[in-house]
Amino acid sequence: MLLTFNNRKINYWLLLLLVPAFMPGCSPKSSFGDIGEKPKAAFTVTPVSGKVNTYLLTSTTKGAFYYRWNIGDGGGARAGRQVDTAYYPDKGDYTIKLILLSDGGIDSTTVAVSVAADDPNGCAGKKALLTNCTSKTWVLDQPGGGALLVGPLTGGPWWTSGEGDVTDRACLFNDEYTFRKDGSFTQDLKGDIRVDDEGGAPWPTDIGFPIGCINVSQLPAKYKPWGGGNFNFKVIGGNKLQVIGNGAYIGLYKAGEAGTTAAPESVVTYDIVEMTATKMVLDKRYDWGHWKFTLKAK
Repeated sequence: MLLTFNNRKINYWLLLLLVPAFMPGCSPKSSFGDIGEKPKAAFTVTPVSGKVNTYLLTSTTKGAFYYRWNIGDGGGARAGRQVDTAYYPDKGDYTIKLILLSDGGIDSTTVAVSVAADDPNGCAGKKALLTNCTSKTWVLDQPGGGALLVGPLTGGPWWTSGEGDVTDRACLFNDEYTFRKDGSFTQDLKGDIRVDDEGGAPWPTDIGFPIGCINVSQLPAKYKPWGGGNFNFKVIGGNKLQVIGNGAYIGLYKAGEAGTTAAPESVVTYDIVEMTATKMVLDKRYDWGHWKFTLKAK
């Protein structure tokens, strides 16, 4: 069915969406005259029979002519229809938001939905970019600088890697991270690992080697899980990447789940700052600041 609208009217209300003075709840007059009663946004969320993690979104507001949905997966808002759909490849809790327009004004509302399980064959959104819906390998961004950054949550960094670090830290920049559609994740360190520092000294303090590159076979037994291997991953809510398995990490082994870690951990979760088909920026935040890792598709 072909839907046609008064574009002038839509543009008018879209302009109001951008003006803080006109918040949901206002019903201003316009050159259109008496624009009617303010709408009350409402919608239902219903699982679609026979489709995994797919939901039918149905606006029940009468008289609306424009619908903007944000399904809470990190993909942002998009123009849609009165009856629309939402699909979630990953389990989790999501908040769906609807903003709608009618002759009477603007209103919005939200509905929470809980997805009980991952779609085992799912591949959409960030997961599709991460895996290419088959497999994709990522490396720290190079040859330029900026692949590694540490600093406060606001303001400039304390340190960021430069172009020379690609050579000076070659055993770090040769690491490969391969993500697959089935949720498996391989961390290939190419047989070597860089002993990192903390406060200018090797970290952890008992690792037994100076700062610099060593063969992964030289790692003490309790640190061998940092030597790479086969793990799993999840994209959570469209805006987080979680690597799962003892010793799994991206970028630096010492950037642990809750802070600088002195031992391999079973889970590390990163905020996805940016994700395209060729670039991935991950952030690991703590109360003292953050590490940021910029990777590129190999």
